[in-house]
Amino acid sequence: MRFKMLMLSSMLSLAFLAVTALSVNWDDPTYDADEMFTSGQEEVYQNPTGAPATPKESRDLQENKSSMNWTMPSTLTGGGDSAKESREQAQPSSDAGLAAANENNTLTTESELPPAQTEAVSAQGNWFFTLNGSVVRELALTLFQNETDIYGSGKIKEGNNTLDVTASGAMAGSNMELNLVSANPIVQYRLNLSLSEEQAAGEYEASSASGETWAGTAEGQKTS
Repeated sequence: MRFKMLMLSSMLSLAFLAVTALSVNWDDPTYDADEMFTSGQEEVYQNPTGAPATPKESRDLQENKSSMNWTMPSTLTGGGDSAKESREQAQPSSDAGLAAANENNTLTTESELPPAQTEAVSAQGNWFFTLNGSVVRELALTLFQNETDIYGSGKIKEGNNTLDVTASGAMAGSNMELNLVSANPIVQYRLNLSLSEEQAAGEYEASSASGETWAGTAEGQKTS
């Protein structure tokens, strides 16, 4: 039985050698022993690392490369022929923009400032007024002031007549509204005056209990 197995193995080996010999190109001297034993076997091809897996992928990759635009722009920002010239030409525009922004900020800040406050003027003291109208009247007053409130008394002279008057009013900065009332006859005078240091000037309106009205200008001087 062993002998039969040995004979069968020998016959199989001879058959394999015969098939190998037939597949070898004996006219090509580049064949070596390894190629003789490996001829007839199918070799599996593997792509190099990173290479496209198929010819189609390789063609697509080449098309993508060729479609890229490698052309440098013909002009630079600012119109310069070089990066340095472009920066130099663009610099004045940047400076102008900063100057405009600073000017706008300055205008905004100035517009947000509160209005200037008018310095308050004291009306307290002795005053002499001239009321100019169809008839000239003279007015002497002693006024007192408590914050913005004005009050006092005096006399008004018209021709040969002199009448006692009481005064009340209010101050708003350098402006004063003053109301005068005389008795026997009863007459009301409303004065709107602007005070500056020791001077006063403005207008007045007057009305009597009988319904008579008149108006004119008023000028005053603080005497003490």
